[in-house]
Amino acid sequence: MSDAEFNALMELAEEQLREDVTPEEALRSFVGAGILDWDGNFREPYTELEGVFAELFLRKKVDPNNQ
Repeated sequence: MSDAEFNALMELAEEQLREDVTPEEALRSFVGAGILDWDGNFREPYTELEGVFAELFLRKKVDPNNQ
């Protein structure tokens, strides 16, 4: 994945966080973009993002229970 692709995906993720979307809407968005499968797992070549998102959860920048 190129730096430009990575940056675009991070912008999409940050945009989703700012919008008032349900977890299901966010999942549909990422599935539609081919980033996640319906089980919430990252698809190739996006699997390297899993660590980034895990780190965000650990730092509590993202609250998975906040709907």
